Amino acid sequence: MIMHSTSLFTNPYAIQVLRTKKEELVEGINDPDHLLNCETLLHVATANGHLRIMEYLISKGAKIDVKDRKGRTPLHRAAEKGHGDAVKVLLQRGAYMYSLDTEGKTPLHLAAQNNHVHIVRMLLKEEARSYRNKHNFLHMAALKDESSLAKMLLKAGASTEGKDERGQTALTSVDSNMKNLHGIVAALIDRGADINACNEIQYTPLLLACGTGKVESAEVLIKKGANLGIKTPASDTALHLAVQAGAASLTNLLLHKGMGINLRNQADETPLHVAALHNQGALVGLLVNAGAKINAVTKEWVTPLHIASQRGHTDVAQQLLHHKADVNIHILYILYSRLNFYSYSSIFHYTIV
Repeated sequence: MIMHSTSLFTNPYAIQVLRTKKEELVEGINDPDHLLNCETLLHVATANGHLRIMEYLISKGAKIDVKDRKGRTPLHRAAEKGHGDAVKVLLQRGAYMYSLDTEGKTPLHLAAQNNHVHIVRMLLKEEARSYRNKHNFLHMAALKDESSLAKMLLKAGASTEGKDERGQTALTSVDSNMKNLHGIVAALIDRGADINACNEIQYTPLLLACGTGKVESAEVLIKKGANLGIKTPASDTALHLAVQAGAASLTNLLLHKGMGINLRNQADETPLHVAALHNQGALVGLLVNAGAKINAVTKEWVTPLHIASQRGHTDVAQQLLHHKADVNIHILYILYSRLNFYSYSSIFHYTIV
């Protein structure tokens, strides 16, 4: 039976134990393997909310972030048990709040699992105070698709606009991830996340979802009002990115939403050019049937067929030829260029004369 902190230093028996077992206790302060249950004394004191014992052990050199065999620190134990004062003491002494146990859980995870909302709020507040408003808890929950935890964090006051060390909000972080976390996307937007916010490379959540081929996330974003007209710094549309990712269902979704099939990026490429460039033969028919100009030329008169041929993308070339792509356009461009050259040369000659 563990004694209350108020009686530890006045109980004669406790004093005698501390004197006779001093060496064992000192070894057990920081060595979890020294004790049978593989917890340090600080773990035990923290789990039971004994503040005076905690402070005594820390004053004697107990390591704040020492882990037991489950990878849990004293802060994990305090959060799990809902001991707010113990959490406060540990945080004041510099405990690392993002420490992960062997299951990949932080102290906040354990607090949330046990419905200790006051601990969740305390950790969120400390995060905002100590980490210069860099928010990681919500990002972690979002990226792991922990919808219930994310919702609890949002309800407890987590900011949807807080950014991590890379400058990403939880929403842009989720959409740049390869997983299709549309449930989290919806929860973040419903809590006020800026649906058109750009990340550090000026991509919106919709552009990120399209670039990674996540149709469910894109559907949620479009349904919630994402701006379809925003382009990347290179003027790629969401359709350019979906085609590049080879996402047929997402490409089809964007086309049904009215996205321009022949819009061009900075390289003067249409989505069909992009399909040829990235060897997305399966999308050629879809784009052509939706109205893509099969013989669209760039400023250098390069067609999708020319790109496919140059890159050795046989399937794309065959698909384009099947849809009546003109094999002579590039030759015509060469002739046209030479005619222009001779024309300008003649003008220059007459000017000199």
